[in-house]
Amino acid sequence: MSCYSASAFTQSAPQVSSDSFSLDDNIRVAANTCKGVEHHVADITALLIKTLGCSVSNEHAVFAERRRKFVQEPLPVFISTIVNEIAQDVLDIGGVIAAAHVLLMHLYISNPLAGASWSGHELFISAFSFAAQEQPASHAAGYIHDYVFWSKLSKFTVDEVMEMQLRLSAQLQGRVWVFSEAMEQVKQSPLMQLQAQWRQEDEEIRLEKRKHSLRGRLFFWRD
Repeated sequence: MSCYSASAFTQSAPQVSSDSFSLDDNIRVAANTCKGVEHHVADITALLIKTLGCSVSNEHAVFAERRRKFVQEPLPVFISTIVNEIAQDVLDIGGVIAAAHVLLMHLYISNPLAGASWSGHELFISAFSFAAQEQPASHAAGYIHDYVFWSKLSKFTVDEVMEMQLRLSAQLQGRVWVFSEAMEQVKQSPLMQLQAQWRQEDEEIRLEKRKHSLRGRLFFWRD
């Protein structure tokens, strides 16, 4: 697990246009930098932009009117950068993204217009940091719970990160710990169920082959 500093990924991140025509390509290009969790990243990015209606840029953020030292990348790159930075600090990065996705879905269900009062950057870092902090101590670096870590990672100030988490928690009535729910949804997904079916069928085939083999041996011994 790494110490919290900016990685080379930030400097080599893909360029993303805010043009709506190329939005899907931008999401795909950014998500494809997150090896092993490409679909997770694309799904949560699309949820923020297409379902919650968040801007690709951070210009409409609650904190945008404040003088900022840093300017965040367009949302698809911002998300993929955060995921790549944090992947080495948690045991199950796919599970963390899934839990953040569940949090955002809960927000949307409780208030379909919630995205209008947030930027995608604010919503993502709030939900994602909650999900990462829910990991068992043995599954994540200790500094995952440090607001300074999330501030450096996201380019929001420490106070902003704290305020965003408090705000999301209030809007979700404190129900921000959803990792077990996310894992259950993953287990119930069609792909996971299909994989379980394949494993069961493989086991049945192996058992049948053993039975045939034993029958053949018994027949040979009788002769």
